Amino acid sequence: MVKCINKSKDFILADAHQEILDEYVYEFLKNEEQAVLGKVHIFDKVYKPILEKQGVNVVNMSVGGDHVAQVMYSATDKFRFWDAHKKLDVLNSELEAGCNSFVLCRNAEDIDYAIENEKIAIIATLVGGKPLEGKPNLNLLSSLRSLYRMGLRGLQLTGNTRNRLGDGIAQTRTKGKLTGFGREVVSECDRLGIVIDTAQLSDYGFFDLIEQTDNPVIDSHSCAKAVFNHPRNISDERIKAIAQEGGVLAVSFWAALVAGDKEQAHVDDLLKHIDHIVKIAGIDHIALGPDYCAYKTPVNREVVKGFANLGPDFCKMNRLTPVQSEKYPGWIDGIWYGIKKSDFIEGPNCHEKFSNVIDILLNHGYSKNDCRKILGQNLIRVYKQVL
Repeated sequence: MVKCINKSKDFILADAHQEILDEYVYEFLKNEEQAVLGKVHIFDKVYKPILEKQGVNVVNMSVGGDHVAQVMYSATDKFRFWDAHKKLDVLNSELEAGCNSFVLCRNAEDIDYAIENEKIAIIATLVGGKPLEGKPNLNLLSSLRSLYRMGLRGLQLTGNTRNRLGDGIAQTRTKGKLTGFGREVVSECDRLGIVIDTAQLSDYGFFDLIEQTDNPVIDSHSCAKAVFNHPRNISDERIKAIAQEGGVLAVSFWAALVAGDKEQAHVDDLLKHIDHIVKIAGIDHIALGPDYCAYKTPVNREVVKGFANLGPDFCKMNRLTPVQSEKYPGWIDGIWYGIKKSDFIEGPNCHEKFSNVIDILLNHGYSKNDCRKILGQNLIRVYKQVL
């Protein structure tokens, strides 16, 4: 059983945005023959201890998308579907081999079952629609349906940049709405029961989407532009539109989004975003999407320049080194995030410190009932409604 480190069982904790840990996938592939036979459960060995320390019950887990940081994960566009397929196969193979510490949730009943039985509820999602793209002259919905059959239940339409579904926020000057293929994907997501994630989508694409979809949407990891004006943050108008449709905005813990004008963003800065969103959208439409780093990056970038050819053991990698573009430090997909000592706010700055947010919210004056909604109930409500 998963022994979460929540201060009490009064709270169900949900992480609205977490990339699948690369060390988990690495370790599975290295031990694949043993893992598929159930002789070793790599999830229990590598991933479960981290999630236990994080204290989470529900994880919206990215299994691929527009941007893949690791060379091992195939850094060319034509392999994005392969990458997502591989990661979903890892999760399914672990379950088929008898690993029972998590549930790959396909419907609302799976979420309830996981929580009631103290297992980790995983919602598999894509962070950008490039894995759904077909040949250059052909877009079909077959890739979406194939991944759905493997357990995909969430789709963030774009990253910061452009794909065949629409434009991300780094392409706002084009004023592009969803493409024809993007609208087809949205309709199919509504039909199948896939939660649509609007994080990083341009404003033009966002409002086009809101007019089309019949379901509530989420934004899995953004902050309020009115509190700090960063390109990745969203306007009050957009926050209100999410709430009016019954959706949820999950607040990011990235320092650049929370208070990028400061040398080190503090948890008090995060609370300003939470207070603002509650004020304009209501307590039922906010959650937490910390976006903790899942990638092992080299501790000393100068020493291991070109580390991709050397391997993770040589490079002394960890998950705490700031994630930056190797070519243009401080930039990610055309958006300036800055160069900081840590990518995250001071305090709950990594998986292992996430559950501290319970006391932070309580000490700030939120009631236990309000905290239950922020920490998990709101996000779970949307997933159960759509799935």
